[in-house]
Amino acid sequence: MIVGLNTWFSDIIFTSAFPDLELVSDQNWERLELWAGERSIFSVYLCANENGLIYLTDLGQIMEQYMIENRLPFASFSLRESPERPEDPFRRDFVAVFSSYFWDDYAESFIAQNFLTTLSAKQISSSAYDMVAFISKKGENITVRHHVVFYADGILGTMDWENEGTEEKDIAQHDINVSAMNYEAEIQESYPDKEIKLLSFSVSVGPRNITYYVIDRKNLTQMFFINAFNVFELFEIQGVTTAKTTVERDTAVINRRETFYDRTIEKKYEVQTSALSSPVKDWVEQFLFSPLVKMFDPDADSIDEMTEVLITESACEISNSNTELGKVKFTWKYADVYPRLNSIDRETKSPFSQQFEFQFK
Repeated sequence: MIVGLNTWFSDIIFTSAFPDLELVSDQNWERLELWAGERSIFSVYLCANENGLIYLTDLGQIMEQYMIENRLPFASFSLRESPERPEDPFRRDFVAVFSSYFWDDYAESFIAQNFLTTLSAKQISSSAYDMVAFISKKGENITVRHHVVFYADGILGTMDWENEGTEEKDIAQHDINVSAMNYEAEIQESYPDKEIKLLSFSVSVGPRNITYYVIDRKNLTQMFFINAFNVFELFEIQGVTTAKTTVERDTAVINRRETFYDRTIEKKYEVQTSALSSPVKDWVEQFLFSPLVKMFDPDADSIDEMTEVLITESACEISNSNTELGKVKFTWKYADVYPRLNSIDRETKSPFSQQFEFQFK
C-alpha cells in the first residue's frame, strides 16, 4: 500500500512544472491511477525498490494530452492507489493548468493576475473578433470592465462600463468575446447621428488587463490558433504573402502511348511578417508550435466551423542589434486534400476595371 508521498507540489500547478513523483510503499509493487473528475484516464503498475520507494514520471504529459483532446485549459485530477484501502486510501487531489511552456511563476498566482495569453496589448482589425479567456476561483470578483477610446465626429472621447459578477464554482473558465464592431455599436447608442472611429479598447477583470489597438488594414492573413494555455487566440499577420503551386505527376506507357497518372497539386503560402517586437515574437512562437490552427472566417458560427490549416515550415529571427528587426517567416497550407479556389464572382467585369487583389485567402 502507498504510505506516503515524498514529493511536494502545489494544489494548482502548471502541467509543464509537474514534478517526477517519489512515493513510499510497504509492498513490492503498486497499481496507481490518474483520475480526471470521475473517470480513470491512466493506470500503471510500478515496482518498489529495496527502500520501498516508487517513482512515477512524465505525468504532466498525460494530463496535457487529456486536456488537448477535451479542449480544456485546466482540469481537476486525483492520483489514487488501486485497489483503495477502505480504512485509509491514498489520494492526492490537485488542479493542473495547461502549459506547453515552462513558467517561473506559480500557476495559482499567474491565473489570478493574467488572462490566458502572454500579451498585454494586441492589434485587431475592425472586421475581426478575438477570445479573451481567464480562470477564476470561488468567491472571486469577476466583474468585466470595458474602456474604449474613440473619435465622435473628430472629437476624442472615452467610455467605460462593466458587467458585474462573482465566481460561484470552485474553479472555472470564462471566455470574453471582443469585437471592434460590437464596441462601435455600443458607442453609437450613446452618440447617435455621429461618425464613430474606434481607436482602442481595454478589457480587465481584477488585475487582469489587455488592450487592443484597432487598425484599418485590409490585407491581413487572419488565423485562430491554440496558444500555450490550450485556448484559441487570434493572430492577424501583417506582411508579404507569396502563393506557391507545385504540380506533380508520374507517366506510364500504355499501348505505346505515354499518359499521366497519380496527379497531385499542392498549394502553399509563404508569409514574411513585418517587423515584430520581442514580446510579440515569443507569442508568435506559440502560433508556429500550435497543434491546431484555423483560418479566420467572419461568416462562420464558431471557430470549430473554420477551415484548418497546417504550418509546414517556419523560422524566427530576432536580434538585439540596433540595425536589424525581428521577423518571422513561415509557410502554411490548407489541411484539405483538394486544392481550394476562391468563391466565383459571376458578375461580368471588364478586365481593365477589376481591382488588384493582393491578399491570398
